[in-house]
Amino acid sequence: MKLLQKYSALVLLVGTLGFTACDNQSSGNETNTDTTNTSKADSTKADSNSTTEVAADVKPDAALTAKAYLMAGLDIEDKGGMDDLFASPEGQEHIKLLSESWNQLEQNRLSKIRPWRDQEVGHLNKEPHNLFYPFSGPDFLNAFLYFPNCDNYLMFGLEPIGELPNFKADDKKMTKQYLYRSREALAELLKRNYFITSYMSGDLNTASLKGVLPLMSIFLARTGSKIIKVERIVFDTEGNRKVVPVTVTTDKDRTLLHIEFIGKGKTKPQNIYYFGSDIQEKFVTKKKHFIDFIKSFDNKITLTKSASYLPHYEIFKTIRDIILDESTAVLQDDTGVPYSYYKKRGWDVQLYGKYARPVSDFKSGYQADLRDAFKTDKTVKKLDFTYGYHWKTDNTSLLFCQKPKK
Repeated sequence: MKLLQKYSALVLLVGTLGFTACDNQSSGNETNTDTTNTSKADSTKADSNSTTEVAADVKPDAALTAKAYLMAGLDIEDKGGMDDLFASPEGQEHIKLLSESWNQLEQNRLSKIRPWRDQEVGHLNKEPHNLFYPFSGPDFLNAFLYFPNCDNYLMFGLEPIGELPNFKADDKKMTKQYLYRSREALAELLKRNYFITSYMSGDLNTASLKGVLPLMSIFLARTGSKIIKVERIVFDTEGNRKVVPVTVTTDKDRTLLHIEFIGKGKTKPQNIYYFGSDIQEKFVTKKKHFIDFIKSFDNKITLTKSASYLPHYEIFKTIRDIILDESTAVLQDDTGVPYSYYKKRGWDVQLYGKYARPVSDFKSGYQADLRDAFKTDKTVKKLDFTYGYHWKTDNTSLLFCQKPKK
């Protein structure tokens, strides 16, 4: 997210978003790690391995999965009837260009994050958890990168759900334009490893590319996952839920996007739930169905990054309280819940990297107590990757906060 002042205004620019309900039971202890470094060479192998290990009652959707892989610039054995599109000059150009950009992201950031993750927060990935990722937008990539084994990923942002493309082999112009728009929408994340809200309002609302669903599909493919189903879940005024096709237009304030997928090498499905709406305090009563949905999940951990310091403000008190009251652990930068809240509640906070003032886009968010902690705490650990807004420098500050056990 970018500027607090734009948060309310940007909600007027986005379209309809979906939001779904899920089973809040834990799916068990998985110890597999993610495969974000999925290359053209190994994507076919990933396909064959995962299909042999998927439970008998779980069947990935070949067409949805193939479409995601094409958009992600990856080859796959079962092309869901789109062999001609994969082999077309437009498809091959996209595979080449996006793979080049992705390989840079892999080399510069992703390959450095995985060893850190396994060493510093790896114990969480050996336990059943549900991940809460507020102010995420479409950034499933980082959710899965840090916490690949969660049963459910609970996300929200201002961006609409959108739709997947209807590729046609004889419409080369549309294919070329759509794949180009996909690369453009990914450009800032590939460079900075975070999205900018003001850019996304344009990138995800074009004549061809619409909403978060295309980018989430790309990230699923790039993590070696396969899509089982995509749908919308609509809440009525009583909080009851109804499942409708993702192509159906619904009220964004009462709709969840639900993506069920199977991770590479895993036997149990996982779920993404995304709500595309403004969750400021003045809207919380109207959107109680979403708050109740989030609270219905136990074993929550939270990820926050590049959040425009929104959890610092009282206009997001409910979201801040959910993080503090219902999470057992939080991984965040300084844009998340202020450091003082954790210390007052007796949380154990491990600091990483360096503390620096907020970048010039933000006129508030500076934390003198966090600055002092970085200066005096002898347990601060180094980082060799960037995490948030200080992506051009080594001034990344990262906090791993764990609630004391009762």
